[in-house]
Amino acid sequence: MERKEALLQQLSIENQKAQYHVMNLMESFRAMNSTLELDEVLKKIMHFALNIVETAEAGYIQMYDEPSNKLIIKTYVGFNENISFFKVNIGESITGKVFRDGCIRLITTRKEIYDSMGDLSKENFDFIDKAHHDNQNIQSILSVPVSFGTKRIGVMTFHCFDIEDGLNETDLLLLQSFASQAAIALHNAQLHTEVQKSLDEVTHLSQRLKETNALLEKRTEIHNHLTELSVQNKGLKAIIIEMNKLMEKKLVYADYLEGKCYPQQRAPFTENLVDLFLLSINKTEPAYVSINETPQPVYYIYPIRSGSVFLGCLIIEGNTALSALDCIIVEQGAPILSLEIMKLRSQTEIMYKKTYETYQQFLKIKNPQQAEIAAKELGIHNHYFLQTALIELDGNVDLRSLENDALLLLTHLKEKITLENSLLFSYNNKITFFSSARDAVDETYITKIIESSIKWWNERFTVVVRAGISTGHYYPGQAEENHLKAEKALLHLKKQKKKGILHYRDIGISRLFLHHPPEEINSFLRETFSLLWTGQEKMDELLHTLFTYIQNNRSMTSTSKELHIHANTLYHRIKKIEDILDMDFSDHEDYLKVHLAVYLYKTFFGSLTKSI
Repeated sequence: MERKEALLQQLSIENQKAQYHVMNLMESFRAMNSTLELDEVLKKIMHFALNIVETAEAGYIQMYDEPSNKLIIKTYVGFNENISFFKVNIGESITGKVFRDGCIRLITTRKEIYDSMGDLSKENFDFIDKAHHDNQNIQSILSVPVSFGTKRIGVMTFHCFDIEDGLNETDLLLLQSFASQAAIALHNAQLHTEVQKSLDEVTHLSQRLKETNALLEKRTEIHNHLTELSVQNKGLKAIIIEMNKLMEKKLVYADYLEGKCYPQQRAPFTENLVDLFLLSINKTEPAYVSINETPQPVYYIYPIRSGSVFLGCLIIEGNTALSALDCIIVEQGAPILSLEIMKLRSQTEIMYKKTYETYQQFLKIKNPQQAEIAAKELGIHNHYFLQTALIELDGNVDLRSLENDALLLLTHLKEKITLENSLLFSYNNKITFFSSARDAVDETYITKIIESSIKWWNERFTVVVRAGISTGHYYPGQAEENHLKAEKALLHLKKQKKKGILHYRDIGISRLFLHHPPEEINSFLRETFSLLWTGQEKMDELLHTLFTYIQNNRSMTSTSKELHIHANTLYHRIKKIEDILDMDFSDHEDYLKVHLAVYLYKTFFGSLTKSI
């Protein structure tokens, strides 16, 4: 009877325990499905799982990560943060095999547990070992696959540290039932997360679209507003002022030709505009530039161009990125500024063309009275000295760029030269300066200004500048003669491929040959030197000896010293040269012929090889 009562009592306890587990499972199912937030679902699953597996002291849930093809810890209890670094491959260690095979594993002895972890990587073993509080040793382990239908999504694992056999078959059965419901809750939460992510992306894209549309509307508004200012002929300064009003940051326009800034301001870059232009002249894209080799201040430089022609640049202080609005203002304003500048250029070029045509008509007038009247119309009064300078730019660039450079040099000259009683204009990449001075002092002063300006240019730019100058007494009706002399001086420099400045009076005898075709001079040189121009080393030596001899005015002493040979050796060489050329250098005509040939070669063909 007592045994029967004990059995009934045991059955009552088991029944109560079973009812408790059922109630606990029901409560866990309700709680897990009460939210769709993945992190919350994971926490609830872990909480109720530990209530179900009462002997378990720690546990974690791993979810399958498709990109890495690994099982990743998503939530844990009873471990420190080292457990979060525990990532196993499919089929690795206990949990990897549970996920791969879809079978529950209950291991109740410490030895079997560590044997099953034999293929665990050292890195993962260190993580799991360090994750145990107070270096506890695992006594029993229960690992259950989490599957939704035929798709496995993760693994739940529980550890017992107190005693072996701490986890049993009842825990396994309860957890297996719990896992199926947990999988449904996780699947729903994952779907919710994916939907929420897609919704967030759509919302973000929608917001981006709204912002883009707003910027497009703003771009159109800014473009129309700035274009209207241009159409109304408000001018360059008005457009720049309006751009400044619209922008968050302040900008300055630096004009390449004038070397000035709009609006005017004092800043480090104003003292280095020439260097700034040299940096930007070949640029088509904006860039950040540091002035004076210091980290601050930094400027955003936006080049303004019209095709190949560099007009200037917009300068904005600060090394931080421009806002979207500021970028739109600069991008929309730049082409309008370019158009406005080119309108001004066109007006200037038309004015210079008219000045050029009037000047050419003036040069053709030979009647003194008419010439004097025409000169006064040009602003030239009759003084004693006449000065004409023709400045030409020469470089491997297109015509528009050359004309642009000519206007830049012209601006530089205007800052240096007093334009009273003088003409200074540019036409077809050539600058003309025509002036009537009171005396030779004024004439010398102007020449020095032109010379220093050309030197300044040639030291900074690749486009070569050269100038021919002519001065003389001013007789009304004879200005063309002075102009032609300046042209000859310029032509002489050009034939010699030299840059710089040359006065007509310094050409010397070369003026007689300026208009001789190169072929004609070349033919004369061939006739004179062809017997020595054979390309043979011995003949090259004789030719060099002849040139040195003539340039030393037939001085045997000076020539032998320069050639580092004995006087007798030189004598024999000269005699041999006379025999080869069939000349006698003591004969006046023979010497004049060879002297002239050496001079012409050095003057016009010094850069040619001996294969002429």
